[in-house]
Amino acid sequence: RKNFLYVSSNPLFLCGHSPEDVQQKGYAFYFDVVPSDEINRLMEINEAGFRFYYDQPIEKRLDLSIEYNFHIRTSEKHSHLIHHKLTPALLSDKGDIWLALCTVSLSPEKTIGDVIISDHTCTDKYFYSFEGRRWRKQPELTLSDREKEILQLSVKGMSNTEIGETLFIDANTVKFHKKKLFEKLHAENITEAVGIAANMRLI
Repeated sequence: RKNFLYVSSNPLFLCGHSPEDVQQKGYAFYFDVVPSDEINRLMEINEAGFRFYYDQPIEKRLDLSIEYNFHIRTSEKHSHLIHHKLTPALLSDKGDIWLALCTVSLSPEKTIGDVIISDHTCTDKYFYSFEGRRWRKQPELTLSDREKEILQLSVKGMSNTEIGETLFIDANTVKFHKKKLFEKLHAENITEAVGIAANMRLI
């Protein structure tokens, strides 16, 4: 039906509308608040996402989430880049999506970025290519034992010096490993790296 059973009252994402207005508008709400030059992109993401989804066995379909960024206009002069994540929650008897959870948050990115499908049961991720109009699987990402140790000790709030003393290595070596971790995980800092690694089941 392309409608919403529930809409959060968080005003940041409602663009001046009430939750009831958005609920009544359903998916048409996006046509009102998304810049016109991004509407076609969203339509392509929608089509490509469903195409990928229905290529999967029915028993895998509840394991997948799709996420991407786009802008919403909060006024004539202002817009926000938001992160949109859609996860199927219930399927029909035929395996079609009957109900899904859509979560919206401010994007930490500065640009629209990638469209990603993730499998919750493993580290598999698929990135959509608009040029080739196809999905490509991300190469397997692995962390060394040392990198895992540094992440796990960082969770405890240890400084580079404390981590170095625990692992019997120099603090500069800890910094080196963290730099490599940030590159691998596309993270800005250690807190983000820990979150990404945990989400990908790497630690």
